[in-house]
Amino acid sequence: MILQVALALVLMEIDIFAHIVTVLAWYANIGIAWIAAMASDLVINKRWLGLGPPEVEFRRAHLYNVNPVGFGSMVAAAAVSIVAYYGAFGSTAADLSPFIAFVLALALPPLVAAATRGRWYIARTSVFPDGATELPCAVCGGSYDVADMATCPFHQGHICSLCCSTEGSCRDACKPSAWRPPRGPVLLGMPGTAPDPSVSTALEQAPEALR
Repeated sequence: MILQVALALVLMEIDIFAHIVTVLAWYANIGIAWIAAMASDLVINKRWLGLGPPEVEFRRAHLYNVNPVGFGSMVAAAAVSIVAYYGAFGSTAADLSPFIAFVLALALPPLVAAATRGRWYIARTSVFPDGATELPCAVCGGSYDVADMATCPFHQGHICSLCCSTEGSCRDACKPSAWRPPRGPVLLGMPGTAPDPSVSTALEQAPEALR
């Protein structure tokens, strides 16, 4: 009760109501840019145009620190819409600044993905033992589905996505570069499984048996 009254008094003293419209305008422009950029990347890029992997990758070990397709498009759309809100493009554009953010955030991800050729989607992949459905985490010791695991050279084993996300001492040792992809072809697929050695041996011996 006392805290709520004190907070209300502070908000009144700093005249928060005189700035509430500006705060909500910033929130609207940035929020719309974020949602539209995410929807554009998931639907247009991944499903319709095939500019990125169809699956949603969430493991830090497989991602770059920043993907300009989504994050860059959101920042650009939000920045332009906020500039428009302050009247740089006229009063009409100021009134329609949230719609400017929406249109730009929808249009920019396909353009950025095409320009970068999808190189910032997947930093690397992990190879798991053939037939494995669950693997133990080398950090916390729990067993998780392989879809939630990644190979970790720092801990010399497999690591779950949560432990990987909170691990700061590894300095992204599993990736050649955490900020930008190397030159040449890049991966656009999900992790696979290591081939069974017996199957590989049988395939190698098959031509000999047919001679």
